[in-house]
Amino acid sequence: MTAYLIVNFDVEDADAYRQYQKGAVPTLGIGETSRLIAYDTDTNQIEGEKAGHQTVVLEFDSMEEAQAAYESDAYQEVLPLRFQATSNHFALLVKGT
Repeated sequence: MTAYLIVNFDVEDADAYRQYQKGAVPTLGIGETSRLIAYDTDTNQIEGEKAGHQTVVLEFDSMEEAQAAYESDAYQEVLPLRFQATSNHFALLVKGT
């Protein structure tokens, strides 16, 4: 069953965010073990509490693969760059249908 990693945030430091992207793409296997489904820099929030303006959605073949990619040492090493570069951030792992 597919799984989705959904991340939402506001970019506060574009240079630091680009550094995060350089590390995140290979460590999350984007284009190899995961697929970029959405990359929206102008997310339209229609409900709920404050969310950021940027949303990224990655698809994995399973929840286990998504969890393993997120929890990998390599990704955990670059993750602080996203935290430093963004605000109003959250991440979700969602089971597909």
